Amino acid sequence: MALVNVMEKLVQEKLEEMLQGEKCCKCERCLEDMTAKALNKLPAKYVSTHNGELFSKLDSTVRQNSVDINVAVAEAIECISKNPSHT
Repeated sequence: MALVNVMEKLVQEKLEEMLQGEKCCKCERCLEDMTAKALNKLPAKYVSTHNGELFSKLDSTVRQNSVDINVAVAEAIECISKNPSHT
């Protein structure tokens, strides 16, 4: 059994999607900073991965939290883009 924070995967997917139209730094450090900033605004959602339960739990988490995820990721992109830690 392994424990997984479902929010991490959801934030990473949403970040990748939202960055497609953005003109900002997308280096590994900025992506990690954006992910961390967004995750710090969202509640952790840990699930165990045995018996394929992850996918059903992931789907329900997406529906319940999609607006919150969108807002947290958008704010993280804006904040890190204006103040990247590597400059």
